[in-house]
Amino acid sequence: MLDFLLGSDFLSAIIAFVLVLIPAILIHEIGHFAAAKAIGVAVLEFGIGIPPRMIRLFKRGETEYTLNWLPLGGFVLPLGEDFVRPVDAETVERDRSRVEVADEIARRKLKALPEASPRQRIFFMAAGAIMNFLMAFVLFALVALIGIPQVVGSSVEIVHVNPDSPLAAAGLQSGDFVLRLNDGYFESSQDFFNKLYAQNGQSVMLLVHRESEDEPIEITFTPQMATVAPVANSYVRIAGVVEDSPAGKAGLLPGDVIMAINGEPFASTDELKARTTANAGQSMTLTIQRGDEMLEMTLVPRETFPEGQGAMGIAIWPAFGDTGLGLVYQEGVGQEVVVNQSLGESLRYGVERIGFIVNAIARIPSQIINQEISAEEARPIGIVAISQVGASALRQSVEQDTPILILNYIAMINVALGLTNLLPLPALDGGRIVFVLLEIVRGRPIAPEREGLVHLIGFALLLSLFFVITVNDLVNPITNLLP
Repeated sequence: MLDFLLGSDFLSAIIAFVLVLIPAILIHEIGHFAAAKAIGVAVLEFGIGIPPRMIRLFKRGETEYTLNWLPLGGFVLPLGEDFVRPVDAETVERDRSRVEVADEIARRKLKALPEASPRQRIFFMAAGAIMNFLMAFVLFALVALIGIPQVVGSSVEIVHVNPDSPLAAAGLQSGDFVLRLNDGYFESSQDFFNKLYAQNGQSVMLLVHRESEDEPIEITFTPQMATVAPVANSYVRIAGVVEDSPAGKAGLLPGDVIMAINGEPFASTDELKARTTANAGQSMTLTIQRGDEMLEMTLVPRETFPEGQGAMGIAIWPAFGDTGLGLVYQEGVGQEVVVNQSLGESLRYGVERIGFIVNAIARIPSQIINQEISAEEARPIGIVAISQVGASALRQSVEQDTPILILNYIAMINVALGLTNLLPLPALDGGRIVFVLLEIVRGRPIAPEREGLVHLIGFALLLSLFFVITVNDLVNPITNLLP
């Protein structure tokens, strides 16, 4: 059933919204609620969702528990504040004297939020973010207990295998990924070939991933070659070709392997680029391997070209060749296994992950200034984009049969939500903390009507920003930036 629902982008985004954002906001408000109770502040209402009110669920003590129509988390309404700002003394007394709460407030000697000490108010305002951080800590620790992916080795991507080679006879095919040698991992492609050559004359087993197979397959063969792995020949594999570029007009295709330039091999991708630049504006012949064919293609590298395209108009990967084995190969992706962590390691992991995310967020402005990331990549996102990315994480968790991806994402959103609310901006918890700090410095509070005006203006600006971000998330989905 879940697989069916996740097949729809819209439905999966809704599910992700329910799993990711609503709990994060509720946890935040529970933090404020618990802090108010701890410092003796009366809480008039704890709402699930945002007004208008749907129903009153029940009343306990002085607090009404309500269900509201807009499913955007919840809110806490302490005595002495409205939804945005502190209220004046007259409003506090009016709320305090409401028949249904007056006796309870008097009996328990509860106070209004403005009557709490500055330290208590700072604790109340920071408690929501603290609870988000605690939630993230618990989730990250749970992820570590379930198991953290750790790289245990590399792999070798077989770009081409000579059809007359012993490996081809044993069943190795172009496009295969070699994962293990004799059931052991290897650190790199060079490490793989060193170990393979060391098995000269002995039967070896290669564990291979093949796209057409659901499970890895085993290939057994006996290498007959020199006892020392030779230095691999350097080639270049074409990852992409720009249309109407010299390479595109010459007929080069993604997947082609450049073996030589003007009949001469090259030692590295840097040498390929240098020799291409040296031949700019002149005819140049490339020796190309395409499948089992060897082709000669002629093109004229451009002297000037659009940014990011290069003189030939190709994207390239380094590739290598072992003529003794009849292979052209690339360094493959790292292999991961899930390793369960001890309780102590899991708790440390929770702290480290929160620190890592806070540091990553704090570095964004300098990264934009230094052009390490684009403004588009660092753009603020709203509930639409958060739900879209959450849907992607949820689908991957279901497909890979592991909860750690979605749990990691929920934890990350909790950290981001807590950190955002601590920003010193009007209407946010951080902005309210600033007014308390000013009160401590001045020795007296700022008039409620003045503070309230600042928060109202800030709230209006935040709503406007929220609207702009939401429209941008709809017009330019954040999923377009995902790998």
